[in-house]
Formats: sequence, C-alpha cells, structure tokens
Amino acid sequence: MTTYRFRVKSEYDPTSLWRDIAVGGDRTLDEFQTVLNRAVGLNQDHLWFFGTDQDYWDSDSQYKRPEEIEQSASGLLRGGEEYDASETTIGQMARQLDLDECDRICYLFDYGDEWRFYAILKEIDETESSDKAPEVVKEKGDPVEQYRLVDEEW
Repeated sequence: MTTYRFRVKSEYDPTSLWRDIAVGGDRTLDEFQTVLNRAVGLNQDHLWFFGTDQDYWDSDSQYKRPEEIEQSASGLLRGGEEYDASETTIGQMARQLDLDECDRICYLFDYGDEWRFYAILKEIDETESSDKAPEVVKEKGDPVEQYRLVDEEW
C-alpha cells in the first residue's frame, strides 16, 4: 500500500505554476499524465513522455504515450530504455528509477512546442491505498493557454 505525492512545476515558471498530485502506486503513468494535463491546462492531442531527472530528450528512460510506442519501434529515444506509460505503474517507475523523496522526473508534452514540466517526489505514504486515483491535492497559479491567439486571430 503506497501513495506518491508529486509536486509538478512548469519548467518555465516553477514558482508561479505548480500542482501537487497524489497517486497510488498501482495506477499507471498514463492515468497520472491525464490528470496532470487537465490540471495545467493542456489537452491530450500530442505525444508526450516522462523521463529522468532534468534530462528530457537525453533521459536514460522514457515512459511514453501508448500510441507512440505502437507507431514507432525506434521512437525518438537517444539511448536507454523506452516503456509504455499505459502498462507502467507509478510504483514500477519509482522502483526502476530508484526514486526517493526529493528526487525528480521530467515531463515533456508536445514535441513541437515542448511544454516542459518536472515533478519532485514530495512524499511516499506507505499507509494510503495503492489504488488511489490521481488527484490534485494542492495547487498554485492559473493553467497555461496551450493555444494562444495572436492578435485575437489564429
């Protein structure tokens, strides 16, 4: 029985935009990403991955959107391991990356616009349910505007 609490921060404005998300260790990274995206104002229409530390594209391990794994055997990984985020649980990732409290992972959404976030593991709670659905438990700042209008036009 383990629940993880991550503080997800915008790489571009980490003090103004962040969300604390609690998620059970038996939930998938795909489920975590869905809640994360909604919480920060992003949709689901682009490729994405979780990676190691601050490395983004150079991450030793990438946990990718399931459709990307299906579409491309080679993907965009520059070395290391590639995993399907719909088949990898939060607990599995934490063990594979040997995550402890205060460690961080990165999250890249939309390979063209490169929305960059990182998640600091704030707490590992051994007393809560491992099946806890991802939920935002604390937040600061307004969501991003994924598609900004330029001069009020597209």
